[in-house]
Amino acid sequence: MIDLIYFDKIVKKGDIKDLSKLKGKNVWIDVTNITTEESALLEKKFNLHHLTTEDLMNQNTRIKVEEFPNYLFCVFYGVKKEKEIELQELDFILGKNLIITNHKKEIKTFTELKNNSEKLKLLFENGVDFIFHHLLDHEIDNFFPVLEDIDDMIEDIEEEITKRAKAELLQKILGIKRKIVVIKKSALPQREKVSFLAKNEYKFISKNAIPYFRDIYDHAIRVSDSIDNYREAISGSFDAYMSAVSNNMNEVMKTLSIIATIALPLGVISGIYGTNFAVLPGQNLSYGFWLMLAGMFSIIGIMLIFFKKRGWF
Repeated sequence: MIDLIYFDKIVKKGDIKDLSKLKGKNVWIDVTNITTEESALLEKKFNLHHLTTEDLMNQNTRIKVEEFPNYLFCVFYGVKKEKEIELQELDFILGKNLIITNHKKEIKTFTELKNNSEKLKLLFENGVDFIFHHLLDHEIDNFFPVLEDIDDMIEDIEEEITKRAKAELLQKILGIKRKIVVIKKSALPQREKVSFLAKNEYKFISKNAIPYFRDIYDHAIRVSDSIDNYREAISGSFDAYMSAVSNNMNEVMKTLSIIATIALPLGVISGIYGTNFAVLPGQNLSYGFWLMLAGMFSIIGIMLIFFKKRGWF
C-alpha cells in the first residue's frame, strides 16, 4: 500500500499517479508491505537502482547508508515489543524534495505523523530530511522502554536469586539473554551508520539538519552502551545463579554427609547386637536394650556437639 503526502502551502494527500503535477513540492511516500508492482513503479518513477528496489522487497537487509547520484538510501531497524521483542526493518530513500519510507507492517510512529498535519507542516517547511530525522529519532527512542523493561527483569531475577535459586529462574535468564542478543544485532551496526549521517556531508541532508542527526547518534550510543551493560549484568546473574545452585547442592550434600556420618556408628552398634553369638555384653540385663539406646543417643549428641564446634552446620 502506498500513501502519498505532499506540501503545497498546506499538507495534502495525493496519488502516485499525480507525481508529474507535484514537481518542486516536498513529497513523502510511505509504503507498507510493498508489492512487486509497487517496487517496479517506484523504480521507474524515481530512477532507482535495481539493487535498491531489491532491498526494498527483501526483509532482514543489513543496516546501511548508501549514496546514489539522485538519492540517499538508508536501512535502519526499529523495535516492537509484543509477546516477544521484534525488530522492524525501516527503509528510507531521500532525494530532492522527496522521501520514500518502506516497511513491512504498519508502524505507530509513521501513522501518527501521517495523521498530524500541523507537525508535518513544520517538517515539510524545513525540508524532507527533517521528516527523515523525526521518524528515525522516534524509532531509535523506542528502544529505551524495551531496555528499561529488560533492566527491571534483571533486577527482579537478581533479587530472586538472593532469596532462592529456583529452577525456573534459569529459563528467565536465558530468555533475557535472547532478547539482548536480538537488540544487539541492530544496536552496534546502527550506531555506526547513524554516525555517518551525523559526521559526513551528504547531498540530500542539509547542514541545518546535521546537528539533529548528531542527537540521534547520541541516542544510538546510549542504546548500544546499555545493551553492553545489560549483557554483562545478565551474565553476572547467570554466574550468581549457578553459584547459588552449587551452594544449595553443597548444603544438601553436607546435610546428607552429616546424617550418614551419624548413622555409621549407630549401624555398627546395631549390627553387632544383631549377630548370632551366644554371649553379648548386656544381653541378660533387663534394661540392656535401653542401655544400648542410651549409648546410641549419647553418640549422636557427642557427634552433633563436635560438628557444631567445627562449624560444619
